[in-house]
Amino acid sequence: FGSSHFDSRVAPHGTPCHPDNRASERGRAHATCARLGRRAMSDSDASGDSNISLEDGGFSFTEEAKKIPFRMQQVLLNWVFIVASVALILDFGALQDLLREPVGGPDFFAELCNWFGVLSCLAWLLGFAILAHWLHQVGATPMGKAGCYLKLVASVFFNLQPMTGTMGDAMLGGGAGLWWSNLTGILFFHFGNIVSCTDFYLHAPPGAEKKKGWGYLGNLPITAMWIYQAATWFLVGANFLSCSLNGKVGTSFVPTTGLPVVICQVAGGFLLLLGSVVYTIWCDGFRNFNH
Repeated sequence: FGSSHFDSRVAPHGTPCHPDNRASERGRAHATCARLGRRAMSDSDASGDSNISLEDGGFSFTEEAKKIPFRMQQVLLNWVFIVASVALILDFGALQDLLREPVGGPDFFAELCNWFGVLSCLAWLLGFAILAHWLHQVGATPMGKAGCYLKLVASVFFNLQPMTGTMGDAMLGGGAGLWWSNLTGILFFHFGNIVSCTDFYLHAPPGAEKKKGWGYLGNLPITAMWIYQAATWFLVGANFLSCSLNGKVGTSFVPTTGLPVVICQVAGGFLLLLGSVVYTIWCDGFRNFNH
């Protein structure tokens, strides 16, 4: 396996790619991007606190989130990433269950291992395809789009292992699938996250404020991306330690059931889920499902 992500903002001087008949929407996208992350001051938040807070039963930045260009695409792709993260965690759990070799053969949960992997990897592929489309629409920086493309390529490699595993062909690694695809995929994914974080550092997203906290609305995409990079550090470790050369048993540095691998799998999976949740909060994807 692997995941999520994310160059979710507009290039400061980017030009969104729209058909000519949507010029007015293009203009609105530029205008709102310049204001993204700035909180409208009202009587209820005149205190100036720009961190996430609850007021009147809702998030104080709900109105600001509506200004994200093509916000519903962000809502969709972040929910897809949440599904991918949950399926990945289940995939890891089923794998550990399968490798315990219970008496009488694997149980029902263990037999779903490759299917959890298929669901997770297809979701990552779909999510990054939608993200690439969104980045082109809003005119993201070339570096931002490059980070996304690296993770899209990673998702293709991720899909090879569970798909070949479900085939059960001995020439393709049997039930374990191709031995090299997960490690290759997670390296692309991790490098993509590093490129995305570097892009955020060099080209601050509209609305980001270095003097504000990690929970400030304009800083949430940066916060989530660093969570994603932390996740892939763990997942690179898990895949590197447990990768068996040419699929031969006993050639890995640490058995897949070893404690270091289990810790890295669990930490990586839940950090991907956390990063996806932060992105969903940023676009108000838990509360607002309307344009």
